[in-house]
Amino acid sequence: MCRPFNFLDVASRLLCAVLVIPSPVSAQAWLFPKGEGTVSLSYQNLYVADHVYENSDAHDIGHILSHALTLDVDYSLTGKLAVRVAVPYITARYYGPKPHQLPMDDGTYHSTFQDFTTDVRFNLTKRGVVLTPFFRVVIPSNSYTYFAHSAAGRDQREFHFGTNFGRRLAPLIPNAFMQAQYSYAFVERVLGIAPNRSNVEFQLGYFLTRRLSLLATGQGMYTHSGLELNFSLFHAGLSGDQWTHHDQIAKASVLDVGGGTSFAITPSWQMFITLAHSVEGRNGHLHAAVATIGVSRSFGARSTVEKASLGPAGQSVPGNNRPLVCTCSKTR
Repeated sequence: MCRPFNFLDVASRLLCAVLVIPSPVSAQAWLFPKGEGTVSLSYQNLYVADHVYENSDAHDIGHILSHALTLDVDYSLTGKLAVRVAVPYITARYYGPKPHQLPMDDGTYHSTFQDFTTDVRFNLTKRGVVLTPFFRVVIPSNSYTYFAHSAAGRDQREFHFGTNFGRRLAPLIPNAFMQAQYSYAFVERVLGIAPNRSNVEFQLGYFLTRRLSLLATGQGMYTHSGLELNFSLFHAGLSGDQWTHHDQIAKASVLDVGGGTSFAITPSWQMFITLAHSVEGRNGHLHAAVATIGVSRSFGARSTVEKASLGPAGQSVPGNNRPLVCTCSKTR
């Protein structure tokens, strides 16, 4: 995951991008009206060029290239309660002089489904600051390999408790909006260590037209407990068992920043593109580049008044019930 930074100073983070329709992950303060939702399909390309030590020094010990195809469904059960389900399919390869184990790190691609993610969001306020707490469960879809540079993920259960915040910035900045998210994740114990994490996201958007928006994003995470890694030492200075599980129990942190754009093709269809890059990290990987492209389609009944408020190209500025899309890194 990556190199050190003062987490309190950077409570802005995650590599994500917001649009005008919900999608693959988090920071969704706005909900759709009752009976509406979206189906999103996104492709993500993630490139890791450096590993980062406990002291934040970055070292090239091989590169990781992964591709993720994610299906995401978000649906509002009521005007205040929404559920989301997502699962990515990952294919990844490592090429370098220090493979963790073969055949996973033999330079060829290895593929598998990663983790099922389900969250429930409940909107508390819609006036001024939009406040939407949530509970999220992450469960591995199968017993995939976790000890490999090219591993799809960490193969650990996670339980997140958090809150989304959102606000339109008019009249100070017309057609602009911001939203943020904080969550605390209780992560499955391994070798007696519970690598619980704080996760933060920040998203700032501006609608150039009713169809086109620009996005600035940040994503970060900080592991509160875990092992420090020094890759200059044999097995990073860990025991044999700890080394096998080091990706699961490392005291990792990372901060990614980026930007992107979204375009309303029709009132129901959106497309989005985002780019992100790690600027800080510790005890893991630095993301040299994360590129995401995807489409979202909204569905469900909408009242005549709601349709009229959207105009011919779809809602441009998040209304009281309009959600925002976030596309975050799917792999390590």
